[in-house]
Amino acid sequence: MMLHRHLLIAVSLLTLPACEQRSNVNQTDGLRDAFDSRPHEGVRDAGEQIDAAVKDAGRDIKNAVNDN
Repeated sequence: MMLHRHLLIAVSLLTLPACEQRSNVNQTDGLRDAFDSRPHEGVRDAGEQIDAAVKDAGRDIKNAVNDN
C-alpha cells in the first residue's frame, strides 16, 4: 500500500510543473495583442487578416463546387 502512495505522490510531483509551464506560454503575447504593442504589430495584424481572407475564400470555393 505504501508503494502505491509513493508512486502517486511521485507522479503528481512530476506532472504539476509541466502543467504550470504550459499555462503561461502565450499570456504575454496575448496581453501585448490586446494593447496593440506586439513587435511588428502591423505585419502580424496583416497576416491574421490574410489568414481569415484565405479561409473565407476556401469556404466560398468549396460551397460553389458543392452547389454545382
